[in-house]
Amino acid sequence: MGSNFLSPPAKRSITGLPDPNPFPNGSSKRAKPSKPPQQPLPIPAGHVAFRLLCNSSRIGGVIGKSGTVIKNLQLTTGAKIRIEDSPNESPDRVIMVIGASNIDGKVMVRSHSGDGEAIEVSKAQEALLRVFDRILEVAAEMEGIELGDRTVSCRLVADSAQAGSVIGKGGKVVEKIKKDTGCKIWVCKDNLPACISSPDEVIECSASRSMFGSAVTRIVFE
Repeated sequence: MGSNFLSPPAKRSITGLPDPNPFPNGSSKRAKPSKPPQQPLPIPAGHVAFRLLCNSSRIGGVIGKSGTVIKNLQLTTGAKIRIEDSPNESPDRVIMVIGASNIDGKVMVRSHSGDGEAIEVSKAQEALLRVFDRILEVAAEMEGIELGDRTVSCRLVADSAQAGSVIGKGGKVVEKIKKDTGCKIWVCKDNLPACISSPDEVIECSASRSMFGSAVTRIVFE
């Protein structure tokens, strides 16, 4: 499996000079130093990176108190999971998931016929599915609802070439995924969240919760 949905974080430029008068109001209190920009995460050989969009209001629940939830996700899957920095005006954050790409496990999903089946996944894919499950749990807790088999949506970030491989020539690949899983798939190139930029695009997948694992696994396999 190739490095689908992998894109190195954009380099950040630092502009401007220090204010010669840091206390214009005569205050002697020093301003809190700004947080240094995140460094790109290394992608070890034999690993793959996925990027998942999450509403900022749910990030706290994904991290957990003192980081307990995200640490447990990392321990369970062996993947590296990091919440990427984003501009203040962005309502979303990017969750980066880096894990081994070799297929060495199985998860249970439901086929379009309604039968359960075990599909083979890598640690990276398992981590991606577990992170999204946690996002759903947080959303349900915040809204006070039962998830059941509701229709859910996932937004993956990919560059234009990777998004094109999901669509396939003449749309054949994406149409087969839709037919096999009953999901809906859109590729968004415009009005992107402020936390991503061109040439990145957003692949949105909508499916019943029971079919979600099968649909997303098929997408990230392409």
